[in-house]
Amino acid sequence: MSFDNASVLFFLLASAALLAMDLLRHRKRQAGLNDYFAGLAALAALLHPLAWWIADTLALPGDLTPFFAFDLIAACAIAAAAANQAPFGKRWGPFAALATLAASALAIGTQLLPMHGTGVTAPLMASVLLCTVFIGCATECSRHARLNQLAQRPVWTLALLSGAAAVLQLLVALVSITSQATEGYGPQLLSATGIAWLLIKLMLVSTLLKLSSARRAELSDRLSRQLVAKANASTNDLLVVTQAFYQLPGNVLVTDDDGRILFATAQARRLLAYPETKDCVLEDLFLAVQPSGHQLVRALFEKPDHQAELMQIRMTRVECSDQGYHLLQLETLPFNYEMLRGLLVDSRNDAPHEATGLLDHHFAIAAMADGWFRLLDPIDRYAASGVFWDKLRILSSGDSEIAHLENSIASASAAQGWLRIRNGGGLSVSLRKLQTPDYKLFYRVHMTLVDDALQANANAPCTDSGETKR
Repeated sequence: MSFDNASVLFFLLASAALLAMDLLRHRKRQAGLNDYFAGLAALAALLHPLAWWIADTLALPGDLTPFFAFDLIAACAIAAAAANQAPFGKRWGPFAALATLAASALAIGTQLLPMHGTGVTAPLMASVLLCTVFIGCATECSRHARLNQLAQRPVWTLALLSGAAAVLQLLVALVSITSQATEGYGPQLLSATGIAWLLIKLMLVSTLLKLSSARRAELSDRLSRQLVAKANASTNDLLVVTQAFYQLPGNVLVTDDDGRILFATAQARRLLAYPETKDCVLEDLFLAVQPSGHQLVRALFEKPDHQAELMQIRMTRVECSDQGYHLLQLETLPFNYEMLRGLLVDSRNDAPHEATGLLDHHFAIAAMADGWFRLLDPIDRYAASGVFWDKLRILSSGDSEIAHLENSIASASAAQGWLRIRNGGGLSVSLRKLQTPDYKLFYRVHMTLVDDALQANANAPCTDSGETKR
């Protein structure tokens, strides 16, 4: 097998360009076992043409046939890259023998180089060895091509190229045997086979780089599938935990540090008549909420049938992943009118233009917050009647509107009215009907002086858009 200087130089430059492009493309990736064997095979395939080009350029004498031993090492490295396993591991006895044979051929060839003996340094023996090794390489590549899905195509290509290399070396051996009989065509055939050999080696280098990229993609796919499997397992575990927590036999809510409700057990949802709890706070679920001690809150809840129920909420702080949560345990309390009064009236901090009160089933005033006395104290002391409608008539002369408000609350659970008071201002009145567990009615009343409320808002300091929304 003879070579042409231009062909060898083209092969070296093309191989160097392919290796440089792959190195720049994957310079930030961690090299794996397949990358090491692919690099070893590419470098070993370059050594014989590089030695030939240096010797030809510098006109160095000597036999370069022993450098074909590096092609034996390249064939072993190709098989190892296709298998993505070290050649000295389990089930790699044949390749260990091939690597030993390649090293021995190189050593013996170097020793016999001054003697110009035949042995393994002869072109015929080198071609036979290369043919044998590449046959084994093609066999191993074809075996492992069926075991790898993502890297199947480049491994099959390596198997075909290794088979073509074995056939080419067999052809070189036959040409060497018959060269004396065909003296006119022997050198031409050897030169053509040399170019074909360089072309096959260039294709082997390109395919090895494709195999490395396929292995990296295979590794990424394997890692992504493992991550997806772990994420699915974690999600399933979370679903199991969520379902188990949802079915807990207890009235439990979970809130974040801002008080937003994140989760409610099934029993708590049944107790609260299946409310919409997403992004809600306690004030959205209860009519009134009042702290009553350390980590304790009392609340008034209205059932769908407008029955009032008193509850105690026990709060427990839970730390999880550097985030704070609150576990709220709901406990129903016996109905207590004094506690109800404290929740609806005594705990109120009404503005100067507001008044909150509590009426009994006869619409008699049972309790009023401070705003009521600021509103009616100058004239209420002269009115003996305790009925709410009579108090409104003291404030307003609009009997028709008062009668409409009275008739509305008698037939509905809530009523809203607007009265013009005697001094010319406006009074907004809101009534809400509730009942005790023994089905006695009472009413929650809330009044607002409309003109004073508008004046208070007008005199308030300017706020930005974010504060206005809050």
